[in-house]
Parts: sequence; C-alpha cells; structure tokens
Amino acid sequence: MVQILKQLPNTTVLAVGSRTSQSAHRFGLKWGIEKCVSYEEACSDPEVDVVYIATPSMRHPDDCRMAIKFGKAVLCEKSMAPDHKVAQSILDEAKSNNVLCVHGVWSRFFPAMIKIREIIQSGQIGEVRSARASFCQNDGAGSCSALAETGIYCAQFLQWVLESDTATNAEKGPVIKGATQSLHGSGLDEHVTAIIEFSNKKVGTFECSLAHTSERSATVYGTLGVIDVPFPFWCPTQVKVTCMTGLGSQQWSEPELHEFPLPSEIVPLTSNNGNAQEGCTLPGFNFINSQGLAYEAKEVNHCIREGLIETPLFSSTECVETMRLISDIRLYANKN
Repeated sequence: MVQILKQLPNTTVLAVGSRTSQSAHRFGLKWGIEKCVSYEEACSDPEVDVVYIATPSMRHPDDCRMAIKFGKAVLCEKSMAPDHKVAQSILDEAKSNNVLCVHGVWSRFFPAMIKIREIIQSGQIGEVRSARASFCQNDGAGSCSALAETGIYCAQFLQWVLESDTATNAEKGPVIKGATQSLHGSGLDEHVTAIIEFSNKKVGTFECSLAHTSERSATVYGTLGVIDVPFPFWCPTQVKVTCMTGLGSQQWSEPELHEFPLPSEIVPLTSNNGNAQEGCTLPGFNFINSQGLAYEAKEVNHCIREGLIETPLFSSTECVETMRLISDIRLYANKN
C-alpha cells in the first residue's frame, strides 16, 4: 500500500508506526518515510489525517479504536474484526466521533464490480436467481482462517450481486442453509463451503480454502444469461456477459467482454527503477493487480475531501452484513 500512496496526488506518507522503534525505522528507511514512531504516536500526530491499519488482524479492533479516539479517519485491512458484533462497535464508535472508517475489502472499489451491478440492474441477464464464487489457494493453511482470509471475498461478492437494493427492513437477511469445514491441525479452518439464501429466494454458494487450489472465479446466473468474472475475481479487470435464450436456453449470444485496465499511473516501486533508498532493496508488488489498491485509497481521499464518514461503495451496513455472513457460516459449520 505504501507504494500506492506514494504515487497518489495530494497524498503524503507522513509517518509509520510499529511495535518497536527498530522496526519502524527499518520500514521508514526502506520507503523514505520521515517519522518512524510507535502506533500511538502515529495516531496522535496532528499532521496525520488518515491512518492505514495493516497490523496483524488480532490487533485491528484496538488499533482502529485508537485512531478513532484521536479523531483520525481509518482505512483498515480485512478483516477489521473477528466478527460482526465487534465490527459494528468499531463503526458505531467512528460515527459517534464523526470520523471516516473504511473496511479495506478492496474488491468493492474496482470499476469492474460497479459494472457488474449495472449489468444486473439493466436486466440484461434477466432476473438474477443465483451466484457462486470460489477462492482456493494452497498457501497459508494453519496460519490463519480460510473463511476470514479468502472467504470474505466470496461473501462480499455474493452480497453485492444477490442482495436487493430495494430490500426492506422487514425482510430477513441472508440465511445459511448449509456449511462444511475442514480443520487444520492448528484448529483453524482450512477449507469451507457454504450455501446461503438471500432475499427473494436467491441462492449463493461459495468455497474457500488455504489448502488446495481452484480457478478463483465467480459467476452470476440469471433467467436470460450469465455474468462470468474470471481470475482474479476479487480484484477484477474483466467481466463477460453471455445471454442465453430459446429452447433449452441453447441459443447463446456472442459473449460481451468488458475490460477495465488497472491505473496506468501506478507502477511497482523497485530497486531497478531507482526508487530504493540507499542501502535498501524494494521488491515491487507481491500480489496480482496490486495497482488496484489505488481505487480504495482514492475513495478514502474523496470521502475526506467531501466530509463523508462512510463510503457509499462499501457502507457500514454492507460491511457489517458481510462480517455477519462470515460469523453465521462459522457458527453453522461448528454446529454440524
């Protein structure tokens, strides 16, 4: 994220906070950050407007509250809390202090995600009845929860495509109809599957894992066609629409491909392109489509300029409901 922030207009990476002075200075030297301090000193700095929290996830609730206490806007990496109740309490605290708090589920800020919602609302694929998402990677089993690490991307996708904008408070929220899990020797889930019923009997299914691979794609199914979101669906740059009509839905239209190039002004900062401080090595980006982190960072900047205390692209209500899905799936799987 530092690589992204250093390339955004009207944005300065002013300080880095860490658990020890040594680690703060090591990180600051690597990335050319002037102030290398403790977490509390970074949050209380009067020159700081926004605190980006990427500490170990168990610290996220306390670190969010500390930044909020000092009146700072917050962008917190996922997962911001262990469950929806803690997430709600953090968001309530931010609201009572009149500060912005954004859960960094970066998928929601990609232009392709906005296009998916537009296609659904246009009626191009008819009435949406179901959707699926798969995010399985053979990396991380035992060190963290698959449901929290990759399942959250599946849950937010299903929520985005299956929840109705016109749903009333009287309508019940998503209901878990089935869930299974496999546990690692550490006791953490390493493979989880779920079936979820949304409003109007729409059904979502997903699979997440840290112990095996999948194609890591997602699909939305309608009465007149489908929307395919290929790898990597959680940070998408392509959306394919295929209409299917006629007897047995066997008349397929020519697929309609929508492409969304990543921000061209954002590049990986590496030692090779002269961005490294003397004596330091810069790795560039570690993960696919990392340039897309600029979308959520730009949205935070926009909200700050407009005086907003939540983003319409991933509202507090949507954030809590996504976290509630994760909590409910875990509860169901633990009971069965």
